[in-house]
Amino acid sequence: MDLSSINKKPSGHAKRKKKKEKDEKEATAIKNVMPINSFFKKARIEEEGFELASSNVSLEAPSTSDAQPELTVATILTGENEAASMNEEQAEQGNSSISEDPALWGSLTESTRKEILFKGISAFQNRAAKYPASRRGNDAEGKTCSLTNDALTRRIYNGEAIPREWIIYSPSTGDIFCFPCKVFSQCNNAFIAGFSDWKHPELITEHEMSGEHRRCMLSLAHRSKHLGTVDASLGRQIEAEGQYWKDVLRRVVAVIKFLSERGLPFRGDDELLGSPHNGNYLGILELLAQFDPFLKEHLQKYGQKGRGKPSYLSSTICEEFINLMGEKTKQAIATELQQAKYFSVIVDSTPDMSHVDQLTFVFRFVSETGKVVERFIGFEPIHSHTGSSLAECVIKMVSDLGLDLSNCRGQAYDNASNMSGKYNGLQAQLKKNNPLMHYIPCAAHSLNLVGVNSVENSCRGASQFFDFLQSLYAFCSASTHRWNKVFTADISLTLKSLSCTRWSCRGDSTRALSENYAKIASSLQMVASDDEERRDTRREAAALCNKLEKLETALMTMFWDTVLQRFKLTSNSLQKREMDLMTAVRLLESLHTYVALLRGQFGDFETSARAITGVTQAYQSETHRVSKRKTFDDETVDNEVVLTGSKKFQVETFNVIIDSLLSGLKKRLDAYKDINDRFGVLFDMDCADTDLFKRANALSSSYPSDLDNSLSDELIQFRSFVSTEQDKTPANLLQIVQRNGLQTTFPNVFVALRLFLTLPVSNCEGERSFSQLKRIKNELRTTMGQKRLSALSLMAIESELVRELDFEDLICNFAKKKTRKKNF
Repeated sequence: MDLSSINKKPSGHAKRKKKKEKDEKEATAIKNVMPINSFFKKARIEEEGFELASSNVSLEAPSTSDAQPELTVATILTGENEAASMNEEQAEQGNSSISEDPALWGSLTESTRKEILFKGISAFQNRAAKYPASRRGNDAEGKTCSLTNDALTRRIYNGEAIPREWIIYSPSTGDIFCFPCKVFSQCNNAFIAGFSDWKHPELITEHEMSGEHRRCMLSLAHRSKHLGTVDASLGRQIEAEGQYWKDVLRRVVAVIKFLSERGLPFRGDDELLGSPHNGNYLGILELLAQFDPFLKEHLQKYGQKGRGKPSYLSSTICEEFINLMGEKTKQAIATELQQAKYFSVIVDSTPDMSHVDQLTFVFRFVSETGKVVERFIGFEPIHSHTGSSLAECVIKMVSDLGLDLSNCRGQAYDNASNMSGKYNGLQAQLKKNNPLMHYIPCAAHSLNLVGVNSVENSCRGASQFFDFLQSLYAFCSASTHRWNKVFTADISLTLKSLSCTRWSCRGDSTRALSENYAKIASSLQMVASDDEERRDTRREAAALCNKLEKLETALMTMFWDTVLQRFKLTSNSLQKREMDLMTAVRLLESLHTYVALLRGQFGDFETSARAITGVTQAYQSETHRVSKRKTFDDETVDNEVVLTGSKKFQVETFNVIIDSLLSGLKKRLDAYKDINDRFGVLFDMDCADTDLFKRANALSSSYPSDLDNSLSDELIQFRSFVSTEQDKTPANLLQIVQRNGLQTTFPNVFVALRLFLTLPVSNCEGERSFSQLKRIKNELRTTMGQKRLSALSLMAIESELVRELDFEDLICNFAKKKTRKKNF
């Protein structure tokens, strides 16, 4: 026997021939299979006392087979069978053969009838304000009639108007049809062929009351509930299964919502149910299962089944829901912005834990209730800090939200040159696209710069004092032993590390030192004289103690404590979301006045300083030899003034700091003067009428697309209307207009108040988003993707909005998004 012939592989021709024979056998077998409609009898179905003319087939299933078609994850979640899913896909792709014009339907088959019912009656109503194609009559004689929306409603006996949802309109012929009769009725009447007798609208009511119409309406109701179709039992089974998975997903969404609102991590070291390291997501589901029998049964039935067995508890499903929920929250904010029309942009950037520059977006607007709202939108990675590059990011974000940049009325950033640059900064680039985007420097950041400038650039005494404060904190915080030695139990306030961006820390430190000055000095003296301490520790403590014993240190402590407490409280007020520009300017002006008054209180500060030191101390300049300047032969030194002691410290240190603070505040106030004066006419209505007319016309000319020339007339009447009001802040005036429904009486005042309140005061909301960024993308979560980061940050920062949103529709949207199908 030849072994080579046995092991020989078939040639390509032999393979093709074998495949061709196999295909021919399969085609022959398919031809011999009987069509499915041959197993059913044609009959009319009687149910609940009326006939279902909607179907020509019996509800009885063939006796030859009791098998049910397999259910899939996608069919269960959408609540439709596979035929409906196919129809949906065809409808989305535009391949539907059914026209939205009912006059073009022609004769209906069972398949087209199903497609019409799947689309629903709303797809064919074609409602409009006017119906020009329905005009009937002689145009030459002027006797024409046409369809109006009054014919599409019915007035019942008690006078209520009920819409006639059953009427569908043909844009091509101008006729109306009865949707249920055209789909189900076997009769022939005007509402099936097309009705256009507008002179006799009572015929519509006659048809509406006819028995045939009522029977077709009941048939439509039953077909909509799967009661009159051959797959009714399958539909009810699918509905029950779909409800089961929806209940599972409701619990999953609730857990994701809980964790996202609080910025908590989701995953752990593993994804095993029952493991103590499976993370917060699975851990909370297990906790809920202890009190929820439904979830407990689901975990026992579908948990730990591995791949191919859907349970909707995996991290993949969790990530998809995070993105869906984040996107819905973003769309909700976009809807609020679109309804508000006017908005302002707040932008700032910071590097995250993975060294990616994140650009934060915050939008400020006035809500429909008249409240000022600042909403965080998300983070976007940037690769360039130039003004033009940042402007492109802002324009793209505004466009993605469906907003019009021409409706933007303000922009607020910090005082960095790439943001606030007059020629190439971000604010200048955006003004090229919209000149009405007024740039407003962050008031809180500007106030901080005033303090920094007064310390670093005014005089050496101020910088030396804060260096001493930082050295004192560094010495005490070097070990818990030192901290407990210096800050004993009877000291309530403790020192804080100084920060260039958070002046509240400086205010807390000066307050702690001023209230516990003698106690801290005594504690340092004890440390310096303790032989059990190391030599370096004793030397540092002695140096700090000697510094505290100087009168200059005590005086600077009392002075800076007084100043920084006012700065701190003012800064806290400027950082509020509801702060408006007028109030912010008044706060800064009052602070300027307060600092100016401190110039005459040097004696009071000196007295307080001598009191806290416990002993009468002299200035350092009085204990040292006065150095004399070398003079030349042609100079006379008879009139040279040499300052010593108290006068020297007042002139060369105290007054210099005061002047530096005043000049810094004046410079920052000038940045808000123009825009604040422009809107000042809204709040300073006690001026003369001529001045009011002039300022009102100037404001309306600044916003020609928003205000007209009648603003001055409205303000005169509005001034009289609010004359008895005590609170005349911009926010309260807007509330008065809305509460009394005066938007149409004072339209220009209403718009002007919204424009003013839309203007941002600070970019502190962007700074707050950075705090959430560090919590969400911490050192343990540096591999987090950008889309997930934005979604989690959005839900954590806007947690109040997330609590109000209903995510029930996400379950169906999630099912439609899925493309894979797994059989149970």
